[in-house]
Amino acid sequence: MNKQKIENYVKEILKEIGEDVEREGIKFTPTRVARLYENTLYGYRKKLQVMNEEERNTKVPEDVIPVTVFKCDSQEMLIRKVTFNSFCEHHMVSFSGVAYVGIIPNKLLLGMNKIDKIVKYFGARLQIQERMTNQIADWINDNVKPKGIIVVIKANHMCAELQGDNGDFTTSAVRGIFLKPEPNTGDPRSEFLKLIMV
Repeated sequence: MNKQKIENYVKEILKEIGEDVEREGIKFTPTRVARLYENTLYGYRKKLQVMNEEERNTKVPEDVIPVTVFKCDSQEMLIRKVTFNSFCEHHMVSFSGVAYVGIIPNKLLLGMNKIDKIVKYFGARLQIQERMTNQIADWINDNVKPKGIIVVIKANHMCAELQGDNGDFTTSAVRGIFLKPEPNTGDPRSEFLKLIMV
């Protein structure tokens, strides 16, 4: 990411809206915006990678976010609540909220905070909530291969709020036995929704 280019572009935007780019309080805004983008939009420059505990404790490349998995015999549902921030791709304004991730493992178990890293990784780019919800579910489904994965995101979109509308939206993505329960296993989707009280 070329931070100097971003600073120059932000400075031009400030001029166009009528700001004095040399006044106190604004003079270093382009620098702050460039730093913010570098810190929060890392989803374009990094990648998630599944690792076992031994691999995780070796040298990890700078562009890799390690996602540690452990061998697991349990098939109990794991639910994680993750707060996140992202940017709407239509207006480049923030949307933020909570992602509820439910996983029924199958041989591999994610470290608890690794679910947080996955959610925040997909939020660390320009997004729409529907796509982000599916990306989280698909990545876990494809890379960890649980028996089932369900993701529910409840978020508030500042772009809608700024235009005088209600910015609250809820999306969901369902895979595996949350979508098609196995015989005599009950309904894990209903259990999940009851537990998170959506």
